[in-house]
Amino acid sequence: MQIPIALAETIPGILLIIGVLTKISSSLLSIVMLGAIFYVKGATNLTGEKGFELDLILLAASLVIIVAGTGRISISHVAKRIPRFPQ
Repeated sequence: MQIPIALAETIPGILLIIGVLTKISSSLLSIVMLGAIFYVKGATNLTGEKGFELDLILLAASLVIIVAGTGRISISHVAKRIPRFPQ
């Protein structure tokens, strides 16, 4: 399970940086963060040893990107402005 989890964190992270498929990659990252909070850390305490505060912040950031969508400088937003030929 190490390789799929590593790919599920790396590839969506790269896609978020360049701004392509942001909602899908944010969804994948939020699933990974939920797994990190409940399965790996056990959701025992917010801070301290085995605390999940960073995972919770990353989950919140992923959910904000899902709801708010892409920004003006993402490749997805720029690609919408490119005129297309009528088909």
